[in-house]
Amino acid sequence: MNDKTTKLLGSSAEFLRAIHTARMVAGTDASVLVLGERGAGKEMLAREIHASSRRREKPFLVVNCAGITEEQLEAELSVCAAEELDLPEAGRADEGGTLFLDEVGELSLEAQARLLNFLESREMGHPGCINARVIASSSVDLQALADSGRMRTDLFYRLYVVPVEVPALRERGGDIVLLLKQFSAELAHLHGRKAPRYSVTSRNLLKTYHWPGNVRELRNFCERMVILMAGKIVQPENLPIEIRRGSEQMPDLDRCFVLPAEGLDLVALEQDMIRQALGLTGGNRSKAARLLRITRDTLLYRIQKHAIDT
Repeated sequence: MNDKTTKLLGSSAEFLRAIHTARMVAGTDASVLVLGERGAGKEMLAREIHASSRRREKPFLVVNCAGITEEQLEAELSVCAAEELDLPEAGRADEGGTLFLDEVGELSLEAQARLLNFLESREMGHPGCINARVIASSSVDLQALADSGRMRTDLFYRLYVVPVEVPALRERGGDIVLLLKQFSAELAHLHGRKAPRYSVTSRNLLKTYHWPGNVRELRNFCERMVILMAGKIVQPENLPIEIRRGSEQMPDLDRCFVLPAEGLDLVALEQDMIRQALGLTGGNRSKAARLLRITRDTLLYRIQKHAIDT
């Protein structure tokens, strides 16, 4: 996104769509909600938005909302405000950095109330309040949480200004080899080792593996190979057993369905598949999109296209 970017690599359509949205919003002060599975790179994207903004010289402050109590949240926000506050002139706070609320969907309702009060005070410019740009992230469907009463709707709509969805690694298979080379080079330099190379068969296995841990899992795998296979050629037998077995467990999608000789109504079939996926996931659109192996944005587009009642 900026001249110093080296980690946000990819050429898949889903990934480029996320980067395009992030690039457009980076130059503004609008709140951003970064969505995606755990390990997909949500914090990395948030850091790149900050690095491409006019606040780039200011701090990037992280509050991990997972498993935090309302008292701990309040303490964290107080620490952030103390670190962020800069008073070059009496009574006036300088423009702050970026406050990143990681996994905001994990907050209890009580903690959400305190966060909402904090954000409202910031917007009203109360003395001593943090003057920062807010970026939040979530690996769960916040709309579904709001609809079920597990998230305050006023907090949801305060955070849900510009959503950016980071695709899962399995949705951007064409980027795996690119990331493999980048991570291997970085980690080889870090550990003072020679980067391993990968046979064609090994690369194909890596591309068909479903990567439940996403980019984080791929990076960890690369670090393991840099340490254990430094300067060598990685063959299939050198890969972790879960990767070798992964391709065997994946269904052969090319043989799952046979077109009837009389043909079928493709539009009606798509509508039915979407309804089934939503039914299986209790209306959770993010999970339904994963079942259908499409992005959440694509699913929402098709729901609107077919006027499906969710």
